[in-house]
Amino acid sequence: MKKVFTNHYAFDDVKITKADIYVEDGIITEAFEITDDVEVIDCENLALVPSFTDMHIHFRDPGFTYKEDLETGSKAALKGGFTSVLLMGNTKPTVSSPEVYNDIMDRAKALDLIDIEQVYTITENFDGKTLSHLDNMPDSVKFISDDGHGVNSDIIMYQAMVKAKDLGVNLTLHEEVDEVSDIDYEIAEDAMTLRDCYYSFKLDCPIHFSHVSTKGAITAIKYFKDLGAPITCEVTPHHLLLSDKGREEVKVNPPIRTEEDRLTMIEMVKNGTVDCISTDHAPHSAEDKASGAPGFLGLETSFSTCYDVLVRTGEISLNDLIRIMSTNPARLLGLNKGKLDIGYEADFTLIDLDEAYTYTEEEILSKSKNSLLIGETLYGRVKKVYKKGELKYDR
Repeated sequence: MKKVFTNHYAFDDVKITKADIYVEDGIITEAFEITDDVEVIDCENLALVPSFTDMHIHFRDPGFTYKEDLETGSKAALKGGFTSVLLMGNTKPTVSSPEVYNDIMDRAKALDLIDIEQVYTITENFDGKTLSHLDNMPDSVKFISDDGHGVNSDIIMYQAMVKAKDLGVNLTLHEEVDEVSDIDYEIAEDAMTLRDCYYSFKLDCPIHFSHVSTKGAITAIKYFKDLGAPITCEVTPHHLLLSDKGREEVKVNPPIRTEEDRLTMIEMVKNGTVDCISTDHAPHSAEDKASGAPGFLGLETSFSTCYDVLVRTGEISLNDLIRIMSTNPARLLGLNKGKLDIGYEADFTLIDLDEAYTYTEEEILSKSKNSLLIGETLYGRVKKVYKKGELKYDR
């Protein structure tokens, strides 16, 4: 099927153009003759960008589907402009076996909503010591992670990096020294980040740091990246938006940090140290949140939050935001999307950049409703989302 997307302002990581975009069989292609069998899609003067990719998501499936499941999470992703996500493995059972992994991947494919990638656990069932389960890991696994836990043993982390390099998979790491975090969570994140930066540098092992939140951790990452270590990292919208002043009630892991930390994260976005924006989308029931469960929803509001904090304030350009929400994370996941060049998949998100709206609980598509931004005025409304040229979301 041939399609032409017209009447838009198109942005990717480097381009701004009004030129028509030609699509054939879901792939961006060279211009062709517009005949009667070609579908012409009027984008109504909206901004057209490569759909977003999120490297850090919890869909709670299997085991906690009263909070979220593959279908509701996928629909929330589409509402936020995302067509690709990487799911963490802290499900029940954990993603430590081919059976659990393949079940998730098969059901996600059958839904045919978004592209879902699934991590495998670094240590078996997060026990912090067993790596032998990685020998039976399916070939399609791209990342391993014990997210929610740091790998506290130095020798296990060393062995995990060696094994990951041999297997050709990457690690995405939650950095937290357990014995320190109850006393000083800043040092807990900084200390483990320093260790794993050094291991990555010495072993030449690619690693991706999840939800970096402290000045110390991001400074260490920049230092070792400048040395040539194969390191990438992400920050969350909420760590860019909030500091701890007046927000002590916000329960999230890692916690909301100081204003100095927040401003440092923005500076590291600006200088290119930060590779990705990832939401750490963490649905919880009202009862679980009341009991102290950390985290909150992020997919549906990620673009609007980052657009407001980073672009409308003049910190970075919209092209830069697309680079860290679309281009870079798609590249890290090995996906053929995230740019508007010929040969890339036609995953497009159409946005009204000028629309201000109040985010309400009633419009949330996630199964859970634990958003920090209910009642807030947001800017930049996602209107439509196309995956390989097919309309998947239409507000």
